[in-house]
Amino acid sequence: MRIVRYYPRAVAGNGGMTAAVRRGSDELARAGAEVVIAYDDTGQPAPRGPARWVPVRHVGPATFRVGIELEEVLEGADVVVLHSGWTLHNLRAAAVARRIGVPYILEPRGAYDPHIVRRRRLVKRAWWFARESSLMRHAKAIHVFFASERAHLTELGYRGPVVVAPNGVDTPPKPLWREGGDYVLWMGRFDPEHKGLDLLIDALGLLPEAERPILRLRGPDWRGRKRSVRAMAEARGVDGDVAIGMAAYGPAKISLLCGAQAFVYPSRWDACPNSVLEAVSLGIPTLTTPYPLGRYLAGRGGVVLAEADPPSLAEGLRVLLAADSGRIGANGAQVAREFSWPRVAESWLRQVEACL
Repeated sequence: MRIVRYYPRAVAGNGGMTAAVRRGSDELARAGAEVVIAYDDTGQPAPRGPARWVPVRHVGPATFRVGIELEEVLEGADVVVLHSGWTLHNLRAAAVARRIGVPYILEPRGAYDPHIVRRRRLVKRAWWFARESSLMRHAKAIHVFFASERAHLTELGYRGPVVVAPNGVDTPPKPLWREGGDYVLWMGRFDPEHKGLDLLIDALGLLPEAERPILRLRGPDWRGRKRSVRAMAEARGVDGDVAIGMAAYGPAKISLLCGAQAFVYPSRWDACPNSVLEAVSLGIPTLTTPYPLGRYLAGRGGVVLAEADPPSLAEGLRVLLAADSGRIGANGAQVAREFSWPRVAESWLRQVEACL
């Protein structure tokens, strides 16, 4: 099977979607598919791996760049995979695919979550009736991380096939985390509303000062929100217990994770955050809120689950930092093996073959 995975930002940055596209494509290639990653040719070198990288010329401003030479790379493909949602470049690629008779699958990766749909609601509503509904209607299938997300598609009127496969993770042969850390870690994009950082800081303020852990928040800024998170910590009187820093990648990221006492990811909404998978795969005791991945892991004893409100998170932190939290981390590492990249890629490939 020849699969073209089109994501203009596949070379740029180190975000969760970029990493998942790269790693998932390589694993599909190892599983026997011919995989091409088509990306915006901005002159940056492509990574090396079993998937083949093909640069495509794009034009337009940064937020509205579209591919103008897609026909050659899409020609002869068995399926095209379009990532993200509410984007002009997906509309252009889908139009080209339909014209040359190549089916496409949408991988919105959370973009059709009702919370996302409600952000900039009036703009999205106009875009939906003008463009996005047609994009969805003509898709051969739509990918979701967990079956519970099918309801998001139904709410938008989609009744077609669904491919269900979570993000994957590279699982070490044995958990790398060891007890003894002196901070609780959060890693992600500084989007306070989405990621629940305000809830987490409020929860920290509910704990007596003697019980408060040092909370390290690390990740890339998002629309200048790091400043607002610092202001929240100061307003709640916990700024002495909150350390805000830059994103970490590669070995530095693993070192930061394994040096933590625990990991926390309190999103108001989410689906399958990579950071949580990475933390539990290393055996780190982890606290989540009830997004699909959190519910799945909690149902198998792999994380502490709390509602997305300050009192519940404060109690969750107490449980997470209890003496037997290492057992939760060990359970999480065992459950994370279900999310290994080879297993995820094989499941995705079987389902897509069935759709075609």
